Order: sequence, then C-alpha cells, then structure tokens
Amino acid sequence: MLILRSSGSIDMSIKGIFRKLTLARKFSVAVIFMILVIMLLVNTLIISYQRTVLKTEIENTHFVVARNLVRDAVEPLLYIDPLRLDELVMSIANTPGCMHAGIIDRKGRIVGHTDRKLLGQFLPDMNKSLTADVLEKGVEYVFDVSGNDTKEIFAPVRIGYEVIGMAGVGFSKSNVNALIEGNLKKLKNYVLIISAGIILLGIWGAFIFAGLLAMPMKKLKDKMELVQAGNLDAEIRNDNLVNCWELLACEIKGCPAYGKTRCWTIPGTLCFSCEQKGVAEKICDCKKCFVYKTSCGDEVGELIEVFNQMIKNLKNSLREIEETNKERSRLEKVSALGEMSMTVAHEIKNPLNAILGAVSYLQDNFKGEVLSEFLEIIKEETNRLNELVTSFLRFSRPAPLNVQLADINKIIRETVELVRQEATGNNVEVVTRLDEKAHPFRFDIQQIKQALLNIFVNALEVTREGDAISIESAVFDSRVRIVIKDTGTGMSEETISEIFKPFFTTKTRGSGLGLACVERIIRDHKGDISVKSEAGKGTEFTIILPLVQS
Repeated sequence: MLILRSSGSIDMSIKGIFRKLTLARKFSVAVIFMILVIMLLVNTLIISYQRTVLKTEIENTHFVVARNLVRDAVEPLLYIDPLRLDELVMSIANTPGCMHAGIIDRKGRIVGHTDRKLLGQFLPDMNKSLTADVLEKGVEYVFDVSGNDTKEIFAPVRIGYEVIGMAGVGFSKSNVNALIEGNLKKLKNYVLIISAGIILLGIWGAFIFAGLLAMPMKKLKDKMELVQAGNLDAEIRNDNLVNCWELLACEIKGCPAYGKTRCWTIPGTLCFSCEQKGVAEKICDCKKCFVYKTSCGDEVGELIEVFNQMIKNLKNSLREIEETNKERSRLEKVSALGEMSMTVAHEIKNPLNAILGAVSYLQDNFKGEVLSEFLEIIKEETNRLNELVTSFLRFSRPAPLNVQLADINKIIRETVELVRQEATGNNVEVVTRLDEKAHPFRFDIQQIKQALLNIFVNALEVTREGDAISIESAVFDSRVRIVIKDTGTGMSEETISEIFKPFFTTKTRGSGLGLACVERIIRDHKGDISVKSEAGKGTEFTIILPLVQS
C-alpha cells in the first residue's frame, strides 16, 4: 500500500482514508465491519457445531447398525442359516458410508460377508488378538487406525451370557466426511443467504441510524461555522425543551425560572438544592436533574445546550466589552474636552472681566442714549459668556460629592418652587405626585437639586401654553424612582441618542452641557437615568437612585 507522507502528498493509508470520512460514514463503516465480523464468527460456530453434531449422529448410527446386525444374527448364526446371514450383511451394505459387513462364528470363520469370496475363510493372524477379545471377553471393539480410511466396529453375538460369534462392520471415513459435507452444503447455503440478508439490513440500518445520530452534530458544525464567520445569533433550536414548573408540578411563582425555559441557566432558582445559587454553583446539580436530562437527552444534546449557553455568554461578554469600550472612549473624550474647556475658560475669563470693568467705567463716565444701549448689550452678552465659561469649568472640574442624609421629596419640592413662577407665567401646569414612604437617604443635595433643575429648565423650554410638567417619586427594591414628564414637543430617536453627550444642543443659545452634567451627577450617585420621548407627545426622564442609608 502506497503511503505518501511528504509535504503536499496524499495519505492513502486506511487510517488516512478513514480519518477523512464524515462522522455518519465512519459510524456506518464501523457498524458494517462489526456486523461482518460477528456474522463470520456466528457462521463459523454454526457450521462447526453442526459438523460435530452430524459426525456424532453418524457415529451413533454406525454403532446402532452394528448392534442391530448382532441382534438379528443370533438365530441365523445359531442354526447356521447362510441365506439369512447373507441377507443380513447385504442389507447393512446399503448403510451410508459402509464398506463391508461380516459375521464370524465362534471358531473365527467367516460365515456371512458382503464380499462372498471371503465366506468360509478364517480371519487373518493380525486380527486374531482382536477376535479373542471380542469372542472370549464379549466386549465391543472399535478398530480406528490413524491414517487408515476405514473404521471397523466389532461386537459379540450372544445368547444369554454365551458368546456364539461376532459381527463386524467397516465404514469409510472419507465417505462419512463427504456425507457430512454434503449435508452441510445445504446448511451453508441457508446460512449464507440469511447472513447476506442480515448484512444488507445492517448496512441499511447503519446508514439510517448514522444519519440520525450525525444530524445534530452536523447542525452543531454548521452553527459553529456561522459563529466562526462572526454571526453570534447561531443558536441551535431544541424542540425537546421542557418547562421545569410543568414537569415537576411546581407552584412557586416567585421562582426566577417560573414561566421560563432552561432553568439551569437562571440564577437563584428555588428548586431542590439549587436554592439561591448562581449559575456557576448550581450547574453540577442541574446536570443530575430530571428536567435537564429530559431537555438534553443524550451527550450530543448536552453538547448543543452547552454550545447555546456558550454563544449566549459570548454575546453578553462582547456586549459588555463594547459598552465598556464606549464608556472608556466617552470618558476619554470628556476628559480631553474637560481639560480643553478648563484651559480655554481660564484664558477667556480674564478678558471677560476686563471687558466688564471697561463697560462699567464707560457707563459711569459717559452718558448718551445710544452709548448706554450698546454698553448694556455688551454687558449682557459678556455676562452670558461668563456664565457659559462657568458651566465649562463646572463640567470639566466637578466638585466631589458631599453626601448627607436628606429627604428627596423635600428637595424635589424646593426645586419645583424655583421654576413654578416661570411655569405659571407661561401658563404651564406643574404637578407633583410624591411617595411619602420615601425615607431620607444619603446624597449630595446641591448636585441632585442642580440635576433636577436642569431637567425642569429643559422641560420649560420645550413646553407651550397649556402644556403640563409632572414629577413623581416612588420607592421600590431599596431604590427610589423619580420620573419627570412633560407634554412638550418631544424628541426624535436620533436626538435621544445624543442628548447626554457633552456640547450637544438643539438650541441656538446654549452650552450643551446641561444634560451631560445631569448624567454625570446621577452616575456619580451610582444611579441610572433614561429617557423616552415621541415627537409631538412629550418627553419622560426616569432617574433611579439607590437608597444609601450609611
């Protein structure tokens, strides 16, 4: 057999060819090979056993023939009836494999024989010792010499205890073997036909079952190729999934897995020994669970479930990495912008103060209607620039949190009062719905008030006469939720995705730092802020803060 091992060569060995086969074909080849080996062994055992049985039966038949001859020869030998003796030995000659048969009287003389030429003769000297054993001792004797084709059986003819002669029958071993092989030939044909049928059925079954077994593996391979190509939505569908609460008749509706599938991937389940355990701690127990075994089935099913969970974990990890990278990029940009803003603000603040000083001097020393009007414009714009620079400084160099125990509802009411007069002047209704069960907790009063005020100011700017602004608070799960909602113009999805970015603004006059400062303040308090809006229907800001008591 040619086996090429050099670089770029083809491995033509059996091992190399078998390695390149598909899993289904490998399974089929293995099953077919096992069937062939088993059928070969079974056939060999059947033929060997049947040969032994036939040989034993034929040998027993030979003894029966010899003994029947002895039994039938008693009377003719006693009365010396040659015709009857000749008839007896001639009937024995028709026995399969029989070469000769003879009857010898007490004196060792042949009185009946299939070869009539031997009648009246005495046995040769070589047989005298054998004749003496049979005639004198009255025992059966089998004369079977290795290398000789004839096997002879000698048996005494008795009347009572007296031996009056003996009978001998010779059989050809080659004829007996030919007879056995002739009988086995038909059996071999039957066995061959049955074996061929079993092998064909085995081959068909092997390919069918190999396809069924390899199908899940093929699905897994195809999905892994999709993952390799970058598609992380390659989940393999499992039609055998069962619901744990249905299978176990569970009525604990507070369990995190109630109403969901794949309870082994859900932390904190309340079943058996998995109580309040995370996924990593309870997976070993779940693999022994009847629900898991029913859903997965065999090892291939478990492998598919592991693959699905691995892809899910990979997607979550990549999502977390992406969010982390976005946050880091954002922080880097904010840091760079902050440094730049601080530098620019310091450089601008001094000229602005000088301009304000000059304006004040001119207003005090020079009078004139036109001059006073333009000086007032310069003063207002300079003050606006000063406020803008102050916002840059506040954003780029935020003050550390000064947390203290305070009532969030009180802070909300105080902030509302700061904008209520302007809202009333614009005919905008301000509604408060506060949860009085909210206990005092620790937070920075000034910064939270600043965050709420920024949202209120934005809401006032987008509301029109007859609109409303509502603010409500609610306590849940050791957290407080503050919802500020207006019925103003609303925002598009594109605007929503940008509003918390520094310097982004839709106003003609504004720094774009108001909501960026709000997000930073909420994030510094370990909280979360989200926004929902629909163009023409208003905007809703939701702030969630942890109830830190100490």
